[in-house]
Amino acid sequence: MDQPLRSGSQPGWTGSADHWAAFASAQTAADFCTSWLALQCLQIEEVRSALLLLEQGGGTFVPAAVWPSAQTDVGYLAPAAEQCLGERQGKVLRGQPGALVVVAYPVELEGRLHGAVVLDLAERPDDALQRVLRQLHWGIGWIETLFLRRQNLADTERVERARGALDVLAVAAEHERLPDLALAVVNDLASRFACDRVALGIDRRGQARLLALSHSAFFEKRSQFVSALENAMDEALDQRRSIVQPPLDDGEGAIAIAHRDLAGARAVCSVVLEHRGIGIGVLSFARSNPFGGDEVRSCEAVGTLLAPLLASRIELHRWFAGRLAYRWRDTWRHLKDRRRPGLRVGLAAAALILLGILFLDGDYRVNARAVVEGEVQRAAVAPFDGFLREAPVRAGFIVRQGQVLATLDERDLLVERQRWRSERGQHEGRYRDALAKHERANANVALAQMQQAESQLALVDEKLARASIVAPFDGVVVSGDLSQLLGSPVEQGKLLFEIAPLDAWRVILKVADRDIRDVRPGQSGRLVLAGMAGEVLDFEVHNIATAEAEDGKNVFRVEARLARSDLKLRPGMEGVGKIDAGEQSYAWIWTHRLSDWLRLQAWTWLP
Repeated sequence: MDQPLRSGSQPGWTGSADHWAAFASAQTAADFCTSWLALQCLQIEEVRSALLLLEQGGGTFVPAAVWPSAQTDVGYLAPAAEQCLGERQGKVLRGQPGALVVVAYPVELEGRLHGAVVLDLAERPDDALQRVLRQLHWGIGWIETLFLRRQNLADTERVERARGALDVLAVAAEHERLPDLALAVVNDLASRFACDRVALGIDRRGQARLLALSHSAFFEKRSQFVSALENAMDEALDQRRSIVQPPLDDGEGAIAIAHRDLAGARAVCSVVLEHRGIGIGVLSFARSNPFGGDEVRSCEAVGTLLAPLLASRIELHRWFAGRLAYRWRDTWRHLKDRRRPGLRVGLAAAALILLGILFLDGDYRVNARAVVEGEVQRAAVAPFDGFLREAPVRAGFIVRQGQVLATLDERDLLVERQRWRSERGQHEGRYRDALAKHERANANVALAQMQQAESQLALVDEKLARASIVAPFDGVVVSGDLSQLLGSPVEQGKLLFEIAPLDAWRVILKVADRDIRDVRPGQSGRLVLAGMAGEVLDFEVHNIATAEAEDGKNVFRVEARLARSDLKLRPGMEGVGKIDAGEQSYAWIWTHRLSDWLRLQAWTWLP
């Protein structure tokens, strides 16, 4: 050191050596802090008094050591300590010249404030005060070592507890059945914690029931011992906390009447197994030696890891009715829990929605696939046997009234007309010769033949007039494409084209047979076509035709008329139509098809 170690009250090295010995042999945190503070004061000149504050818990700082003695009044150092803790940095506070000088320095570890050390010094220059702060900075490293040792010790204990709990969990996981799991766990815990008896009970309808007892394959469920053990388990379940008898010195008081009756001259520890905030069981330990705090925490660690596995095994062990009752009880517990208002609000909303579905009425509509057709469809057929000469239009063309749709070959008719004209001239000549010769019989025969020729000639002229097939009105060609059949023969009456008007439409709704009972003429509805998805068309049911098979299903053709006639539609356009069929409850609307199917199946299969 640069300077000799002196103190205002205890000069020399003798006291320092004693304190070093006390510091090296300190067994408790209090002895460690006292000897450390004494060493700091001995290495700094003219220290009048000193105070070491450490955190006790919950942000409360209490004196851990006072120098030169525990009876020294250091209350006047409190403002400096508060200022140092609040600002979390070293402070030097001076009074009037010649008065006290207070140096305060925080104790921090990994960014966390653990306390402060405050010294009352004699007046000295600023550079000497900086050396005091540096000395405290280096000296506080020993206090940090104390906290690190505590942390390491606590971590080691937690790791050991976790290791033991995992070992117990591994033993439990080897068994699928609940009774086997419970017996294996209590036997393992009895040997692990050197207990005379370990019992496992589970909660059934709000009461603890003994499930397994260590080193006992069977036990009398109605015996006095089992009743006392279950009462102790109920006591722990009701308080939702571990109960130790005899109680721990640093533990809070708990009601342990049943545990005292059960323990007698022995020590008992009961640990509650909680899963999702609900107590599902209790582990009860009993032995002759009292339980320490570390052992109780180890038992609680076992219970924390064992509870989820035990809950799953209990669930699998129940029958269906038992699982359902458990679910109801579990839901009821959650509903009563004031920490879960959202669950009650959600359940109330679901109940309101369910009541609305059951009792509120909505518009019932029958859905059906729809096809647009012309209200009138005129057929254009071949007027006589012949050959096709021209076909300028085909399906999809818009035609006007009188427009030529197709033309038949006229050459044979022209030849036939010339032949009949020639025959008529011949018969007319013979008729005149017979009149000139006054041969009445020959004249009558020639007249009859001449009239026959004129009739045949008129028939040929009529065929020639009908050789050009024209549109009967303005419309669209629905079917017919003869452009690839030019020159081919056609028979009289063969369908060549179908024409539908452009201003008169009807809708064909293909209603399933299960819904046809709800459809009647005069009902209204709405239609949306695939080609006009953004427009809703109103219609009215006009007629219900017979049923027909389509795609393996039986459907009825329902004819409907559109309310508007100024729409740019084309025959064959498809969409979905909905027929208004009155009002029904939402529950009936969504379930009537299923109920109808079930009734039909029941009628089919029941004798």
